[in-house]
Amino acid sequence: MKLRLKNIGMIEEANIKLDGLTVIAGENNTGKSTVGRLLFSIIKASSRYKEDLEESKEDKIFALIEKNYFQLRRKINFSSHINIRELFYPPMFKKDIDTHGINAFDTRLEKIKSLKEGFLFETSENTENNIFLSELEKSILDIKRMFLQKEDKHKAQARAFKKVLMSEFKGKISNQNDIKNPSEIIATEGENKILEILMQKDSILLFDIVDELYFSDATFIETPAILQLSEAIDLSKTYFEEIDKEDRIARVRRANIPLHVKDLNDKLKVSFYDDELFDMEDVSSNIKDLLNKLTKIISGRIKYIKRDKDFKYITSNGQSYGSINTATGIKAFGIIQMLLKSGLIDERSLLILDEPEVHLHPKWQIKYAELIIELVKSNITVLVTSHSPYMIEALQKYSERANLTEQTNIYLSENNTIEDKNKLQEIYEKLSEPFDEFEKMDSDILNGK
Repeated sequence: MKLRLKNIGMIEEANIKLDGLTVIAGENNTGKSTVGRLLFSIIKASSRYKEDLEESKEDKIFALIEKNYFQLRRKINFSSHINIRELFYPPMFKKDIDTHGINAFDTRLEKIKSLKEGFLFETSENTENNIFLSELEKSILDIKRMFLQKEDKHKAQARAFKKVLMSEFKGKISNQNDIKNPSEIIATEGENKILEILMQKDSILLFDIVDELYFSDATFIETPAILQLSEAIDLSKTYFEEIDKEDRIARVRRANIPLHVKDLNDKLKVSFYDDELFDMEDVSSNIKDLLNKLTKIISGRIKYIKRDKDFKYITSNGQSYGSINTATGIKAFGIIQMLLKSGLIDERSLLILDEPEVHLHPKWQIKYAELIIELVKSNITVLVTSHSPYMIEALQKYSERANLTEQTNIYLSENNTIEDKNKLQEIYEKLSEPFDEFEKMDSDILNGK
């Protein structure tokens, strides 16, 4: 897949190919991470729009059910008519819909019909009562039609994308230095356009997924520290996730976190079940070898322990350590280990690694680069952003050794563009400037300056 961006964040233009391994190198604050988070947002909006569609419909239905209930409560003495209260009480009505579907509406319509035939209200005239019951009947019919209605797919996807953008970028995705020209995102495969998004001042003008995306999921890894923050993440919320109606008030006070953080935390906690889920017979030889290598690298494994609400590092000789007492490098490798063993990264998912070298000793940066190439060999598409010359050179060398140079694309993010591919010498020179400064300092010292 090829991705073309215009006026996104601080990026004026970017042309990137996602096929095997894609590396975006550059200094801090050049827009590298924006690409990864944007891809994550697009893939999540495409794959989870159905959940968003149902959640939005559910919200509208529940709001109308509540409105009907409060109007009915003003007319009827519920203490004398418990059965009517229970029938129209919003949580009970919703539970009945979830369990029995359209039959839940038919039951209430039958009840309204019977109420019309009898005297129920203790105030007002019968004519006024019948008018109210007719309005209630019409409202229930409207809600039933809404329940059965299929919403437009593109509108649902656009709404889901907007919610993910709010979670990942606080809604600010357009180039703030160029608000006159629209932001543009176009994805193609061969000669076929599969996605086009146009935005103006952060408002979506067009969201068109012409054909299904190849990627059905995306995983964004930013920091191994996520393992020791899991409990706090559980107490937070995102703009995208479904909110239980009974929990709505409590969640208002909870912190908002980016969706990619919540998404990764939820995936890693699946490792609690991995012994039951994992079947070596269903795993390719490449993944088996990779898991064995990971076990050797960290001399053990990491797994979520539900009773402790923590990720534990379990060594090969059976010793156990909490996440806060586990080395950051071990956690970095352990995250990949958990995702692989739980089957949550595969050839239809995009793995996004945001500056993984930040948390690794140079020696382990090289090991991690080898791990990335092993993932690519297993047909997993990986996007890496990096400002480490060690990491980038290691990725290049291991790619050459594995005969993956045709599937490896390395870009330099500089001067608000990401376009020039495989200018490795220029990349090394740019990222090695601090070392040049050290050499100059050494020279000055030797010359007595």
